Amino acid sequence: MKKLTVLFLIVHSCVCWSQQMSHRLNNQDIIDMVALGISDDVIITKIHSAAKPEDLAFDTSADGLKALKASKVSDAVIKVMINPAPSASITVVPAAAAAAGVTNDPNLPPPEVGVYWKDGYTFMRVESEMVSQAKVGGRAGSMFTYGMRSQHWDAYVNGPTSKNRVKERRPLFYFYVPDGSSSSDFVLIKLEKKGNRREFQVGSFGGVTGGKSGVKRDKEIPFKAEHVAVRTYRITLDDDLKPGEYAFFMGTGQQSMMGEGRTGARSGGSASGRIYDFTVPD
Repeated sequence: MKKLTVLFLIVHSCVCWSQQMSHRLNNQDIIDMVALGISDDVIITKIHSAAKPEDLAFDTSADGLKALKASKVSDAVIKVMINPAPSASITVVPAAAAAAGVTNDPNLPPPEVGVYWKDGYTFMRVESEMVSQAKVGGRAGSMFTYGMRSQHWDAYVNGPTSKNRVKERRPLFYFYVPDGSSSSDFVLIKLEKKGNRREFQVGSFGGVTGGKSGVKRDKEIPFKAEHVAVRTYRITLDDDLKPGEYAFFMGTGQQSMMGEGRTGARSGGSASGRIYDFTVPD
């Protein structure tokens, strides 16, 4: 009988230990610690002790924040719940490196020009390529309307889908821009799949409007950019992205003249630039 009792206690202890290990720190845990009078420093240390993002299950939506404030959780703790990565330790950075914008802050992407999306605590680099390929579209429409309808220039990227896969519907992006550039030099666009490539419009010419350059407005997706460090911007989206092909496009070419005649100038946008393409899977 004693052996069975000991065995039961051992099994019960293992089950309890397993449940404790699998528990993810959540909003109610924070509220309970505040109710017990535990200091902000201790609560923040507890959050930072998480080995990986999967150990946390915080709800920082608008409703979640309201519940936290109603339970008297401080702003300092809420900030850490929103961005749980521990603060960077203070290190001495050489003057040359500081001038170049080098940072050891784990809350920011590496100081290397590019686009990144934040996957938990990890910054995933969105690989890019130069775009200098273009084709003329809308020829049939222009022909049947006797030139009244404009034609357009379409830049394209080879391959039916991007190798860069972003698994969130509303991802958080970061730009580390070239010297002298800013977030306003980028546009976020929806790519159109056509056969074995993806396309987007970069300009038009002809027709009654003469011509214009730039990405087609209905394919452009708005975003908000916050300057968070030297040459570094945090990019947030207002709405979820639907599954499909997308890209941040940074044009490097100037508007160019496509030809000039008695009917006036016909202009189009240069198709050159760098594109940071990614796919949002189903």
